[in-house]
Amino acid sequence: MSGLSLHDWRPWCLPGLSRRRAWVIQTFLRLQAAGHPVQISPTLPESGIVALLPDRETRRSFLRSDASRLRRLFILSIRADIAGFRQFFADAEVVQNGKFADERTAYFVPHWPQPGIIPRAETRGSRIEVVAYKGRTGSLVDAFRSEAWHRRMADLNVKFVVDSPMPGGLPNWHDYSGTDLVLAVRTDFGDGKLRCEKPASKLINAWHAGVPALLGKEYAFRELRKSPLDFIEIESVTEAADAVARLIENPAEYDAMRENCRKRAVEFTAERIVERWREVLFERLPEVARRRRIRFSPAVPFGVRQLINFVTSPPSPYEARKLIGSIARPTDGKVRIPSTHIVETDSVAPSTGRVTPPSDDQ
Repeated sequence: MSGLSLHDWRPWCLPGLSRRRAWVIQTFLRLQAAGHPVQISPTLPESGIVALLPDRETRRSFLRSDASRLRRLFILSIRADIAGFRQFFADAEVVQNGKFADERTAYFVPHWPQPGIIPRAETRGSRIEVVAYKGRTGSLVDAFRSEAWHRRMADLNVKFVVDSPMPGGLPNWHDYSGTDLVLAVRTDFGDGKLRCEKPASKLINAWHAGVPALLGKEYAFRELRKSPLDFIEIESVTEAADAVARLIENPAEYDAMRENCRKRAVEFTAERIVERWREVLFERLPEVARRRRIRFSPAVPFGVRQLINFVTSPPSPYEARKLIGSIARPTDGKVRIPSTHIVETDSVAPSTGRVTPPSDDQ
């Protein structure tokens, strides 16, 4: 980790490593820099609070662990984009927005802003010439990859840019210097047309960059909204094109949104998020550990522990659908064999435990 810098964007965008580094290693580095007693390790400690990503290898390692050792740990699962449901081996979890947070055993902690953000150049003034999507191409609704959408933008003398990872390269997710509007409309996967498992990173990064955003219907965006200046909600190519045209015709509204970006960004600085992690790790979780009613005997099989957690804290209907979907999915007559990759157990922990990421890259 000696080569990782919180000011250099490149280490945080590497394919296959960005989630692990963002949620575990960056959390560790920022908490450590703020003077909080945290440790990071490729193995589980003997006791204490352990924060980890519940990836496949982590779950397997838990199933292979000695139940008597797990009994002395308080496990905090970081949901991230690993799964859309709670991991039942965990005693508490961190979620990416407030939808599933109850402040008892599930805590909303905002994602870190993209390291090394280059804000929109002030010399661009009020002109709108470039609309950019910064994300994986497959997550963008098909309509915004169509010729019809590009023609609509061309009619407005606007260029639409898709900043996605390229083979052998790094995504340009940090550089907003030549971007005038951010657009992000993701597929809804049939979840009532309101995605609720994602963080508000695209909005928060846009605020930090000083770039107004056109965003799809997502719970994470809506819960942060305080005024119409925060972002413009869109769902279709027509709505998006109309919003772009409106802002071109009304530069005062566009400038007001740019100024509002600066005001909202101060609510999601790294310092604010460090404070939230401190509160969760050093205040909330120790209290939960003290008051929990069930302490597992060394003789209790790990599967029984998961069953007890499932019964005492059952999943919501949305989480249940995600859980079932992780076990069985329709194949439409085609056999789908998931690719297999093995990663090392990841976790962060305060000195009441430790933070544990991989010793090797994924």
